[in-house]
Amino acid sequence: LLAIIDKVKPRFDYILLDTGAGISDVVLFAVSLADQVLVVATPEPTSMTDAYATIKVLATQQSRRAIKLVVNQVGRLGEGRTIRGQLQQVVDRYVSPLLGGPSEALKLELVGEVPTDTAVREAILRRQLLMDMLPGCAAAKAIGLLADKLLA
Repeated sequence: LLAIIDKVKPRFDYILLDTGAGISDVVLFAVSLADQVLVVATPEPTSMTDAYATIKVLATQQSRRAIKLVVNQVGRLGEGRTIRGQLQQVVDRYVSPLLGGPSEALKLELVGEVPTDTAVREAILRRQLLMDMLPGCAAAKAIGLLADKLLA
């Protein structure tokens, strides 16, 4: 992985690695190479639990103190803020005390919410990029805003 990144790095301003859900040695290695970490969660309890576990490991094993959060498949506007708030409360209670005090507290920054959108499933079934197939759909617009925010 490192050799591939080193090879392509001169040609790109940004490299995005999608590690998938969960924590493994491969995921931890990939994240160790990253300048920024973006955790993606959904409002489902299992996803939030997985996001929390990922955040805890990144904070305690890799000394990450700032993690960006995207909440995917939100059902209503503002649900992402609610999810971020819930995760931040759990992190403040159980993770931040392990990090050495208030100055070392871990902060989650909500950088985007992507709504549930039937267009996503349609694009997957057609094996087409959502942004090409239906650029005006709600999910595509939200992804565009997310990209703009990350690149700003």
